[in-house]
Amino acid sequence: MNVALFIKDFQKGTELSSRLIENNLNVTFAESIYDLPDHCDVGIIDLDNEKFGNSNFISGLKKQSGIKLIGYMTLIKKGKQDNYKTAGCDIIISKASVLKNITNILSED
Repeated sequence: MNVALFIKDFQKGTELSSRLIENNLNVTFAESIYDLPDHCDVGIIDLDNEKFGNSNFISGLKKQSGIKLIGYMTLIKKGKQDNYKTAGCDIIISKASVLKNITNILSED
């Protein structure tokens, strides 16, 4: 499985990529749709980041790639969560639980 990380936080990106690599997943750090690997399956987005955590970026990524999008944020607020889901996020989880639960979430497919 190929996973693209849309994450600017160096520490969180390192922790998450290490966890994914331990589970034999291919990881790519991406800045845009043009950075996605061939046959990308999942995108993980830091919704707290201004560049990635906006409806325009998410909807464009979803429309152009069709991949499953998992977003995470520090504090999940109902209004923002609804906006992100409408834009194309398939799953939204808290920042605290993304590291603990990512392998379970990815294996649910």
